[in-house]
Amino acid sequence: MMKSTGKMLSVFLTLALICGCSCYPSGAPESACTTMTPSHGVPPQNTSSPYVIQFSSSNFSMDSNFTVTISSKDGNTSFKGFLVEVFTDQPTPNQLKESEFKVPENAHPTCNGGATHSDAKEKHMIGLQWQPTTSFTGKVKFRATIVQAYTVIWKNVESEYLSVDYTAPSTSPSDVTTISHPISTTSESPSDLPRCEPGFGCFKACPLTTCESVVMWRRSGNCVDFKIVARLDRPNNRWVAIGFSPTGRMPKTSVIMCLVDNGKISVEEGINKGYSFGPLSNKTLGLTNISASVVDRVLRCTFTRQINISGSVESIYSLTKKYFLLLGDGPIIGTPGQHEKTPVKSESRVDFLVNENVGSDDPSKTLYKLHGSLMILSWMFLSSVAIIIARYYKSEWRGMMPCGVKVWFAIHRTMMSLVFIITTASFIIIFIQVGSLLQETEGDIYVRYHPALGITVMALCVANPIMAFFRCDPGHKYRHVFHYSHMFVGTAAQILSAITIYFGVNLEKSNTPEEASYIVIAYIITYVIIEVILECQKYYRRNEDETETQILLRSTSNVPQQKSQKHQVNSFKIIVLCTHFVCMSMYCMVLIYFVATA
Repeated sequence: MMKSTGKMLSVFLTLALICGCSCYPSGAPESACTTMTPSHGVPPQNTSSPYVIQFSSSNFSMDSNFTVTISSKDGNTSFKGFLVEVFTDQPTPNQLKESEFKVPENAHPTCNGGATHSDAKEKHMIGLQWQPTTSFTGKVKFRATIVQAYTVIWKNVESEYLSVDYTAPSTSPSDVTTISHPISTTSESPSDLPRCEPGFGCFKACPLTTCESVVMWRRSGNCVDFKIVARLDRPNNRWVAIGFSPTGRMPKTSVIMCLVDNGKISVEEGINKGYSFGPLSNKTLGLTNISASVVDRVLRCTFTRQINISGSVESIYSLTKKYFLLLGDGPIIGTPGQHEKTPVKSESRVDFLVNENVGSDDPSKTLYKLHGSLMILSWMFLSSVAIIIARYYKSEWRGMMPCGVKVWFAIHRTMMSLVFIITTASFIIIFIQVGSLLQETEGDIYVRYHPALGITVMALCVANPIMAFFRCDPGHKYRHVFHYSHMFVGTAAQILSAITIYFGVNLEKSNTPEEASYIVIAYIITYVIIEVILECQKYYRRNEDETETQILLRSTSNVPQQKSQKHQVNSFKIIVLCTHFVCMSMYCMVLIYFVATA
């Protein structure tokens, strides 16, 4: 019994000792403010610190949302905790307690003008907005203790000196507001993905509960508070941005961009000029309360934006109107580079003055993609080859009659039957997805006319096989009526299908890159060139074409040997056909790839 009691007492004392020496996952305690040394029972490292403290600008300015960033020098080394304080440049540096940090959710103020972490998650960098609370003129520097691991601590990590010339605005008692800094008490594990929070409007980049990226907003008086939470592919040299778009497309979109660049976190505001981002001369016009951090590769960027910007500012839209919300990200290579994935767009225009949940514009778009891919296969490849063969290759492969049918007719009938089946299936798919024949009545020319063109192509596609089924015999006096009607309907369907596909890849819902339009244009040009070449060849071989009917009516046994030699396969036409086949195949595959991966 005595032994058991002794063992229990030893375990209790050991646990008490461990608890007494343990780190503080919710931040440095007030007792550490003077020494800035954690009670971990180990001395700080005596080597050069891998961390650095940097500023958003070389001079302090209240108008620029001055931000202090703590990060690693290489951008990849993480840390779990920190304590930062501000000191003057006097011979014996004194802590500047008349200042404050506006901190992100994973930090909180402490030590009368300092800041510390509020969780023990791995952080690659953290941005803290700083300002004096009383008038101050002089130089200050920021000193930090950074905890990489429980036994790995760097002390006296210092910034360069910063010149400050600040005059506090005079305020009456009624003007004073109290700013509260919430302490993060989240219990989410590092593997948790961004998610919407209660009390905010929310836009998710996917239909799931958790997403790679989430944008939240909440009206606060004459401003709107925004939060962007995004999981980064890499913890450094990345940007994440939201855009307010009147049309849902990239051009003329008002953009707010959060940048993580070489250990510095900043926010820039600008306007898309075409598909390129251009920052404003005042990069934070109308923005306040900027803070950002990167923890476990999750960027949290918060800022407050005025609903209306005073003055005539065409590049910043008033939030009293509704806009499509765009969300994108990309690399920073000196300057923000082009997004690597197509930005996600909200399914409808968003009212940022109301807390509402907004879904993305069907990011999978499986049925849309299937519809587009099937139409491209039908008309860019199958129909284009079938029409060329029926129009220019009736005199080829004359001695071949598989299953008693001419080669050209067998190929044409098979391919056009596939066109009819695939087009019908594609039409049914899009009808299931949209729910009506003509849903879109507003928008640009592509939105307004693509459905009508598609319905017309479907009608022509149905009409031609019906005409072929009821066609009269080759020798009938009205056979030419069928011939020209069949050719007219087929040609009209082919032309309209090309226009419909071009309109389709330019639809905002398609999200296809600009190159997709060039592929369709190249397809049209190639098809026209092939037609011109074959028409010229047909003109120079007119005599052969004029005797085609008589030759076809003759029995093969009655055709002289020299005639058979005369009508051998034309090598030039076969080369043209192979070229056409290869070009149409390539255009079709590339365009389907663009549609499927959009």
